[in-house]
Amino acid sequence: MISYNAEKNLITLSNGKMSYVVYINPRGQLETLHLGAAWEGQEQDFSARPYVGGPELLDRASGKMYNAQNTYGVHREISSHGLGEKKDAPVLIRRENGSYVTDFRYVSHIVYKGVKPLTSQPHAKAGKDNSETIEILLRETSRDLYLTYYLTIYADKNILLKSMSIQNKTEKAVTLDRLYSMQLDLARSNFDLYHFHGRWAQERDLVKTPLSDGTFEVASNLGRSSHEQNPFMYFASPSATSDHGEVIGLNLIYSGNFIMRAHVNRMKELHIVYGMNDEDFAWHLSSGETFEAPQAVISYSLDGVDGMSQAFHQFILDDLMTYKHNHAYKPVLFNSWEGCYFNFNTESVISYIDDAIKIGTELFVLDDGWFGQRNTDRLGLGDWYVNRNKIDLHKVMAHCKAKGIKFGIWFEPEMVNPDSDLYRAHPEYVPGEPEAETLTLHRHQLHLDMSNPHVVDNIYQQMKAFLEEYHVDYIKWDYNRVVMEHFSPYFNAENQGEIYHRMVLGYYDLISRIVRDYPDIMIEGCSSGGGRFDMGTLYYCPQIWTSDESDPAQRIAIQYNTSLGYPLSSIGAHVNDHPITPYSTKAKLAFFGTYGYEMNPNKLTESEQAELSEIADIYVRYHQTVVEQGTLYHLVSPSESNDMCMQCVSSDLSTSIVLYMNKMKEHGMSRFVRLKGLAPKTAYKNSFDGQTYSGTYYMQVGLDLTHKAFGEFSAQLIILEEV
Repeated sequence: MISYNAEKNLITLSNGKMSYVVYINPRGQLETLHLGAAWEGQEQDFSARPYVGGPELLDRASGKMYNAQNTYGVHREISSHGLGEKKDAPVLIRRENGSYVTDFRYVSHIVYKGVKPLTSQPHAKAGKDNSETIEILLRETSRDLYLTYYLTIYADKNILLKSMSIQNKTEKAVTLDRLYSMQLDLARSNFDLYHFHGRWAQERDLVKTPLSDGTFEVASNLGRSSHEQNPFMYFASPSATSDHGEVIGLNLIYSGNFIMRAHVNRMKELHIVYGMNDEDFAWHLSSGETFEAPQAVISYSLDGVDGMSQAFHQFILDDLMTYKHNHAYKPVLFNSWEGCYFNFNTESVISYIDDAIKIGTELFVLDDGWFGQRNTDRLGLGDWYVNRNKIDLHKVMAHCKAKGIKFGIWFEPEMVNPDSDLYRAHPEYVPGEPEAETLTLHRHQLHLDMSNPHVVDNIYQQMKAFLEEYHVDYIKWDYNRVVMEHFSPYFNAENQGEIYHRMVLGYYDLISRIVRDYPDIMIEGCSSGGGRFDMGTLYYCPQIWTSDESDPAQRIAIQYNTSLGYPLSSIGAHVNDHPITPYSTKAKLAFFGTYGYEMNPNKLTESEQAELSEIADIYVRYHQTVVEQGTLYHLVSPSESNDMCMQCVSSDLSTSIVLYMNKMKEHGMSRFVRLKGLAPKTAYKNSFDGQTYSGTYYMQVGLDLTHKAFGEFSAQLIILEEV
């Protein structure tokens, strides 16, 4: 998959479907020659590329002027800074004299099977069966700063990984002001950029921006990947559709601040840099130390948006998620929050459990309010011991066990209320300048200083003490505010530019300890809904609560757009009692995620229980093989139509499930939805009208929904099975 042509100094990464070609020019700089369809054994073609001259250079010792060495072009892998090149460089380093000049040149490279793991943060699996990596060592021309550049390609999916690390081998400390994960230069810029803007309860609205001259930026500086933007985005040719055309997707295995800048220059070339946001970032790199950037993930598709999407899904499921629950069956979950909020006791919780079982619940989760003095959201965060005056948790868990279901619990480990035992004992555990008059409260809570190892240890010991006594099956790991103050009293002045990143590393350290010590506990990520829905969290959590908004009128777009970059099995989705739509609609939409409930089950009527139980039965029978392990096709986008339609096909092509939902009432409409991914000659009976047709018919003519009158926000869950 990775070859090196020593005669032409060409590095080729190819898997038979796509290729990425890098040239080591005579000056030792890396240049991008090709990202696109497979290109193997044709390196001679590159020798015919026209020369693009560099600037004149002056040899200061001799006074001689000369042209830069001939190159194939100026599409860099790692642009220099402070020299003739004026691109946005992925690396910025302050020398001790204040200079920012950097120019990294090739030293050597090695090729090996698999992926080199990162030491302090999530990363793709190191497995050697389906991937190869080239590790390229570069040296800064005027000092012993070494940049290691990693490029990985996969044999079974169109995925590239890019990342960098930098090592200071000088005798003096330097300041690293930027280390992005990747640069990508393309000779063409006729792309539309799609990114996902949003806010709380309205995450991941799809935004299309045609690229034009100048710079466009997508970023978060909130200490988390955020509701406002998401690290997932893609560039598509204007003619691209769901299954045709060129699409380049980007994502980052990271849960903190990120930035992507796309610049179209005067020659209509596209320059992309992507990685950790360098706002307020300055890493003090002492002599002998190494700093690692997160891994960036590139999905390349000539088969439209779904080709890109399916490659990301496959990568996340097969090569990112590492823990035992990733491919296991996800039980039907009941969460207590919207049913009772803080107002519950032992007997009321047991009554919830009994009625939740009637609608197929297999895992009951007690949300906020069980610990410390937590009877409102103004107190108790940080005190992770059971409030025994409020609830007998042993009795509740014993009741779940007797009923044959699992039990889960809610934590928000990275936060603290000012009115808590923890804050009263350790006010220094909160970030912020000690002499500051105020600290920023958000949701009546403060952020813990997760950059401080003593804070991480304290929370870990509290959680461990709880988990040793209460053997839960599941944890909902919440995170309900952003980082405002990013000054840590624990660190010196020279380290204050490191705090944003160190707080993310503290999160990874804490959750790593929990999954290491308690591998049988499944953890679901959450951040006021979808504020930390990213690949870094998915490394630890097989599913993430997607949004605090469960109303299908909003959820229809949230789930559809999220699924463009993330697999359905990671998308936490619940049925609640929002009045706009019937339970049937909410249940069918939640089925195309990880199915669960969030309401007061005592208030359900027998007919509502039957309605929900029917979808729960379908979930148990089909979800794992068709939705979790199958292939997802996006048939109709709610951003472009009055309808939404998604389809999953099992890996053996024997079963398919279609979700169709409309937004507004339409009478007398012809509705033929063309399906995808079926076996052409196989006969499939569908549950909508009971008819049997060939896969070819469904894919070329379509599933006929015409004769059904659909009300506003109604949904159909249609099962096709081989006969």
